[in-house]
Amino acid sequence: MNSAGNDIVALTAIDVDRTRRPKFYSRIISPAEQEFYSAQLSKLIPFEHFVWLAWSVKESAYKFLKRFDPELIFSPTKMAMDGLNFSGECFEGTVRSGDHVLFSKSFIRQDYIFSITNGEEDLSDIHCAIKKIGSSKPDDQSRAVRELLLRKLGHIFPESNLQIIKNPHGWPVIMREDEKLPIPVSFTHHGNFVAYTFQLSSASWKAHEEIL
Repeated sequence: MNSAGNDIVALTAIDVDRTRRPKFYSRIISPAEQEFYSAQLSKLIPFEHFVWLAWSVKESAYKFLKRFDPELIFSPTKMAMDGLNFSGECFEGTVRSGDHVLFSKSFIRQDYIFSITNGEEDLSDIHCAIKKIGSSKPDDQSRAVRELLLRKLGHIFPESNLQIIKNPHGWPVIMREDEKLPIPVSFTHHGNFVAYTFQLSSASWKAHEEIL
């Protein structure tokens, strides 16, 4: 499945007390996931971070799958995180949604949680970047994340006139003049953080360079 999904949560923008209320977190994590946290992760991260980690993983998976099913509705409790483990640098695991199983990788830093998902366990074809900006206004977030991606793409495809548009379903599309490039992209922003993720293998990278 060739797609892209990511999500970022600015930890400075969350309401910790609200997150810890059962009425709130029960809409994001299942009882089984709560038990898993208590048994495996409670000594590693605070509960509120686990809740937003789950949100981030599931939102990322939703974005990945929505490219194939535009009518898909985000329902966190209908998704399940499995086999989540901490590698010393990040949290890795799988997330199930219906018949689909995706692979996730999440990074928890002092100010944010960032997750990416992929249809394959090998995430080496996934490219991403995060930037902290001086505004949390939607227009500024949108502008900043597009500039960040175009700067990266400019290094990959120099001397190409690239732009980013939205398709009718709302996800970003990379255009070279009138040509849509088959490079799936996902944007995310929250608070003062913006990030992009796109999928492009080294073989495809070389092929696109030759075409462009």
